[in-house]
Amino acid sequence: MKIAIPLTGTRGDVQPAVALGLTLRDRGHEVIVGAPPNLVDFTAGTGLKAQPCGPDVQQLYSSEEGQRALAAGSSLRLMQLVGKQMAEYAERMNREVIEVCAGAEVIVSTLLTEDRAVSVAEASGAGLVTLHGFPGRKTGAYPFPGALPPHWQPPAAVNRATWSVAENLRRVVFLRYLNQLRGELGLRSTTKSPAAMCAARGVSEVQIYDPALVPGLAEDWGDRRPLVGFLALPRAAREAVGELADDHTELLAWIDAGEPPVYFGFGSMPIRDTHQVLAMVTEVSERLGRRALVSAGWSDLDAAEAESGAAVRVVGPLAHDIVFPRCAAAVHHGGIGTTFESLRAGLPTLVCSVSFDQPMWGGQVERLGVGVHLPFAKLDADRLTAGVRTLLEPETVARTRELAGRLAARSDAAERAADLVEAAAR
Repeated sequence: MKIAIPLTGTRGDVQPAVALGLTLRDRGHEVIVGAPPNLVDFTAGTGLKAQPCGPDVQQLYSSEEGQRALAAGSSLRLMQLVGKQMAEYAERMNREVIEVCAGAEVIVSTLLTEDRAVSVAEASGAGLVTLHGFPGRKTGAYPFPGALPPHWQPPAAVNRATWSVAENLRRVVFLRYLNQLRGELGLRSTTKSPAAMCAARGVSEVQIYDPALVPGLAEDWGDRRPLVGFLALPRAAREAVGELADDHTELLAWIDAGEPPVYFGFGSMPIRDTHQVLAMVTEVSERLGRRALVSAGWSDLDAAEAESGAAVRVVGPLAHDIVFPRCAAAVHHGGIGTTFESLRAGLPTLVCSVSFDQPMWGGQVERLGVGVHLPFAKLDADRLTAGVRTLLEPETVARTRELAGRLAARSDAAERAADLVEAAAR
């Protein structure tokens, strides 16, 4: 069976779908992935067939304008930037999605591509499954991510109202481009939102995060939106794209030479002043008497030029599945992939959120008692010290280890998602 997976976004959006693609390939299916141009080599490196699809969103986030929006912690400003980029790319994106999905019997989309995929599937008669990396449909259990402060717990009617507003906004913003696509496909124009179009076709909306992180959601939604768990990239695939275990030998030796450090992952945060950030981490480390491991990722924090003492180690991107189990706690931006990895490793987690779904996950780790939420815009040494101190409390550690056991038990997420994809063809 030929399966097409059109994608766009950053690596955090692409990697889980690649993990599913590998599972489907191993079951004997022909899989083709449409990936952003900056992630085509990454996708192909895992062994999947890949071709360009969508703009380079990471380049947008790394731009001066993108960095200012990230630093302000404004999801609205970021949505405006992404919307502008997507508008300029709309016609090309339509063509690329059509090309990726040509001849497919089943299409697997994400929240970012389901709007186009549902029309392509309608035109071709292909089955469709969509992957959601965070709650993306109306529910009374939670508000639309970013619509309300994450520590609020409003009544169900208020939560549903935020979804109605967000869904209508998405419909209005993108409807022109979708109807242009539908015209190219020989379909009638529509006024429906992507959610309504998926509902009309009975599309299976697979939630690729763990139900333990969102109590009450599975009960609210039922079988059409199964929560299968996070789709983790296998170690063999990580090795294939260059995340070699052997490359971590020196770092692991440093970790094992003392008390487990606190991990600080600034890879997706808009770091504008390297010296200020390192000074803050060093101060927190000294106050708490704990070592710190700082991962620069793709921020402008330069590991090679960083100045730090013996208790603070600065490195570039690293393999979370290798390093996290040796740490004591984690501080990062709160993307679902990194959040899953840190909690699965049993690390109490401080989510230093920037935008989109990150504040929601920050609110959840705080609500579950396994971490702390601190918006990046409010980050300073005192707040960071207090937050990390909470992470290291025995009660927080115990709750996180209990949750880690539940997350680790759900290791069949990719297989369960693959079953749903195969069912869509039938």
